[in-house]
Amino acid sequence: MKLSRVLAAGAMLLAVAGCKTVDIKDGKIPSGYLSQAKKIEGVYTGKFNGVAGELVISIEGDKPVVTYRNAQGGDDILNNNCHSFFGDLQKVYLKGSNSNPQVSGVEFAFNAGACSLMISGREAEIDIKQNGNSVKLNVSILQRIDQRQVCTWTPGAPPNVPPSQVCNWQQNPVYVYGTFSR
Repeated sequence: MKLSRVLAAGAMLLAVAGCKTVDIKDGKIPSGYLSQAKKIEGVYTGKFNGVAGELVISIEGDKPVVTYRNAQGGDDILNNNCHSFFGDLQKVYLKGSNSNPQVSGVEFAFNAGACSLMISGREAEIDIKQNGNSVKLNVSILQRIDQRQVCTWTPGAPPNVPPSQVCNWQQNPVYVYGTFSR
């Protein structure tokens, strides 16, 4: 009975918070969210992994397209020799009420090209912060997952049970990231 109350409370909390994830088929924005998506369209300036450039979000029909141009004239967000590119839209993260949803983030497929051994991520996450007329984008792509073993000692129970070491693996994701705004 307690578990069902906890689950019900959790569901109500999610409903009140208004967070929702929409899985996208074929990279196309559902017609009900197209007007919200068009608010994100534009050219954003900033840096990715320390390199100045522009992130361009355009909507062609009902399909969003993300491209990147760096200050050296390249179009590769990782570097000019990787030939990386953004693919189809995969997910949209919404907040707010169902009658007035706001896009809080998106996930695009990502191809690291020739740098696929150095970049583990196959998705690019774009976190969206809107404040009046300004929009800030935080772009992150998984670079690698560092693992380390963390060990602790249990005291045991003298005289019959000796102390013992208990080890677990911790995984820490490391991202390449950038911030863009308009």
